[in-house]
Amino acid sequence: MTTPGAVVIGGYANGVSALRGLARAGVRTAVVLTKSHDIAHHSRYAHESHRALDLHRRPDGLIDLLQERATNWRGWALIPTNDDALMALAQHRELLSRWYPLTVPDLEVVRQVVVKSNTYRLAREVGVEVPRSYGPASRATAQRRDIAYPVVVKPLVSATFWERFGKKLLVAQNPLELVAAVDQLERAGIAAEVFDLVPGSDRDFYNYTVYLDRDGHPAAEFGFRKLRKAPPFFGVARAAEPAHLPELREPTIELLRRIGWRGIASAEYKRDPRDGRFRLMEINGRCYLSHALATRCGINYPLLSWQEHARRQRVAASSNGWRGVWLHLHADLLYTAVEERSPDWSWREFIRSYTGPWIDAVWSAADPAPFVAQWCSTLRKAAQEIRTGREMQEVRNRFQRMPRSVPTPSSREIP
Repeated sequence: MTTPGAVVIGGYANGVSALRGLARAGVRTAVVLTKSHDIAHHSRYAHESHRALDLHRRPDGLIDLLQERATNWRGWALIPTNDDALMALAQHRELLSRWYPLTVPDLEVVRQVVVKSNTYRLAREVGVEVPRSYGPASRATAQRRDIAYPVVVKPLVSATFWERFGKKLLVAQNPLELVAAVDQLERAGIAAEVFDLVPGSDRDFYNYTVYLDRDGHPAAEFGFRKLRKAPPFFGVARAAEPAHLPELREPTIELLRRIGWRGIASAEYKRDPRDGRFRLMEINGRCYLSHALATRCGINYPLLSWQEHARRQRVAASSNGWRGVWLHLHADLLYTAVEERSPDWSWREFIRSYTGPWIDAVWSAADPAPFVAQWCSTLRKAAQEIRTGREMQEVRNRFQRMPRSVPTPSSREIP
């Protein structure tokens, strides 16, 4: 009987890490690219690659692909690396179960994780602290007099918001900015909620990750601390290190059990410097960006999922105590070069990340092609932006040299 493989859905850095994690056990893999900037198909460990782009708009593309490949991939584990893939698998769970083992919970359970308001509601019910909510992002909420600014305007579902605004949330420093944010969201047709902004630095973000087996038992657990984010404060990890977080174990597992979760989960908290308490930010129910750090520490989350679902084995893993740093070199160097320095920025801490043991999200001497592809894409984009900027300046210069009798277009009319 042929050993089943795994389909990694999503080809960003965490997709690259998933392919490598599965390759450690000799698992045959296929990767499904879901974004135009994906790079995992360049990996030597991707035995085949396919495309199902724009999942948030066209999830049927992925489902059609999985049906077309069902004969070849029957019994393979489906491993999502982004929320769009997670939602698509949950929405079509019954159909896909004809050919594939069910690696994600049912749709209602997944919605409790993907939709932030659902997550926060259940968190409050089990006593997990969350940022204070002022209500939906609406003009009525913006008129409240008890709002303590600044506040964050966070979408209920992230994918559409990210595509529209290129960020995870909006920040309002005063009532006028909140009204402006509400107007933007209404024009985009995106639902959001207004929350207290928890202050502090990137180093105040902590994640407690866990794999809950089919019986709801924690088969593996791992904690880490973010050192830097991309973009700073509101983005995703670009540097992280292992952390011992016993105070987050019980609340995380209790909340996940209340949700009914099974499989991989990463709960992000922020320690509020105002009172020292941890407040839940979000839960990711799939292979999160920095899961290669857990793999280096002995907890291979994608492999656990494959073992439990494709091989139907009892699974367990524990940390080996590695004390290095995980870096997303591409994001870390670029943001360090261009970001505005915050008051708590430390060059000493930045350099320390690179002087001890460390691993990169994408670079591997045994598998260098994804790293090269990522940087080549960035260089092409930078060249295009420089070229576009020069063309814009040439147009402006031409208009400035025109005789005064010729009307000069406004800046809005310049292409």
